[in-house]
Amino acid sequence: MTFFSALLRLKYRYFEGSDIVPFTALLLNASVAFTGFYLISKLYHSEHFGPFRFRGFLIGLLTGAIGLFLMMNAVQVNGEVRVDLRYLPLVLLAFYGARFPLLIATMIVASTRFLFGVTDQAVIAFIATFIVSVGMWWIHRHIHHLLWQSMLLHVWALFVTSVSIFINLGWDTAYIELVLTFWTVGLLVGTLASLLAIDLEKATQRAKAYKHSAERDHLTGLFNRRMWEERTLSLVSERRTYNILALDIDHFKHVNDTYGHPNGDLVLKRFAELLKIETRAHDIVARIGGEEFVILIYDLSPEKVAKVAERIRKRIAAEAFTLSDGTTIQISVSIGIAHGNALPVESMSSLADTALYEAKDQGRNRTVVRHANAHRLIPH
Repeated sequence: MTFFSALLRLKYRYFEGSDIVPFTALLLNASVAFTGFYLISKLYHSEHFGPFRFRGFLIGLLTGAIGLFLMMNAVQVNGEVRVDLRYLPLVLLAFYGARFPLLIATMIVASTRFLFGVTDQAVIAFIATFIVSVGMWWIHRHIHHLLWQSMLLHVWALFVTSVSIFINLGWDTAYIELVLTFWTVGLLVGTLASLLAIDLEKATQRAKAYKHSAERDHLTGLFNRRMWEERTLSLVSERRTYNILALDIDHFKHVNDTYGHPNGDLVLKRFAELLKIETRAHDIVARIGGEEFVILIYDLSPEKVAKVAERIRKRIAAEAFTLSDGTTIQISVSIGIAHGNALPVESMSSLADTALYEAKDQGRNRTVVRHANAHRLIPH
């Protein structure tokens, strides 16, 4: 029996009186799965659906729903055995390494098989679904070449499904014909799905890289001047109390002249790391010039923001900055702070600069706070 004659014989063996043959039904499954691939990928990479834990829950539910739809449109081999491509959405989650969504989707896909009857075949399908997911997770962890990984995910799912079909049907002509169809469609769809998943992933990573390069300072990874201006554009309309911290490394030109610009870059990178460590996740930290940095801090009183600035200043002064040859140097920083409520960022930035210059005039390595609304000075 040739491969193609086996496919033709399928048309008449199982689906007499039906308009849908196995090949067509499996292709319908594949089309739905491709749509699901796109939706799941967009949701996975989106930042508009809350934290990833919540997003992961939504992704798991969506994947489970797609798997259920694929089961409802399965190929009914006989009165008890059904064959479909429910594993396809699970492949994408395994490809992304989305463990939590994969667990949720696996539980949904496996358990909803019992909606079609509590039978031995349903129990076998339930167990097979978990075996598929566990194996796919192992493949994701150990195979790192994207194309090979994606293809092996599909082959593993096809293999486990074929074994479960064998347990249900036994080894006969019917089994061979059905599995030939299943593997033909599965490999075709798997190849296309692999290419689609890789293309979506690479396109997403390129978009993230472009976005990062447009928003971030290339040396320190902090926001650049353009993003600082964009993030502070709505400060007046937000009607919130906020603080602008202007920071300048003392005598940084001397560092560059003495140790060279490459070592100066090392100092700047470590300086930026310390700023990120000493500020909150929602504070906005940016590098706007050579050794000039700014920080936006919301909702702190002048006294509290002065304590934050002093903590930063003392941390910088105590840090041993390592140079390329292993030697260490110490530096200091002057900080000017503008505190106000619902004021234009231009006015607050100018006031912070004024406070910074005053800190330098007083001998550097100190913090000066200016209250924009009351025009009062709080030295430290």
